[in-house]
Amino acid sequence: MVTLQGDKDTLLKEMTEKIIPGCLSKNEKEKDDSLLQLKETGIAVMRIFESESHVGLMETFSEQYRMLSLEMCKTMIHEFTCVNEAEKALVGLMVNAYIRVIDNSRRLNNEFECRNITPARNVYIANLSKQVDRANRQFLSALMTLQQLKTPQIEMNIKTTNAYVSQNQQINLTEKNNEIIRP
Repeated sequence: MVTLQGDKDTLLKEMTEKIIPGCLSKNEKEKDDSLLQLKETGIAVMRIFESESHVGLMETFSEQYRMLSLEMCKTMIHEFTCVNEAEKALVGLMVNAYIRVIDNSRRLNNEFECRNITPARNVYIANLSKQVDRANRQFLSALMTLQQLKTPQIEMNIKTTNAYVSQNQQINLTEKNNEIIRP
């Protein structure tokens, strides 16, 4: 039977057949090696289940934002009742962009407190400002996309020879015989 290295089933089989028994070994060297392998393989398995564990997302941030990213992902997935991988991936993109807005905004505000202005600092401030704008647009784009996915489609059946469809406009039709005005 052919399996790929890093495949979910291969990793789980390796953990149950080799690594976990090694962790229970009485040999200290074998136990230490197995614990190290358990950590590495465990993280690899968690990356496979990214939509549930959010390990890959948490690894993109410093420690101060990791728990925020995890909790925000879980909350937004629950709030939007995300059930498929595409919706959960959009939530991950939203959280990533949101935390980048926060982090870059914090850095930008710290730079504004400095009194010493140099050309290099001006370039850094300009780049931070662009990064805040870019992350904000990515957040809003992912949010609008997720909202569109979650909004039910409108189904219309129109059986007429003339149909006037407009948005934010009023159409008044008049009948010449009765002089009735209908909105």
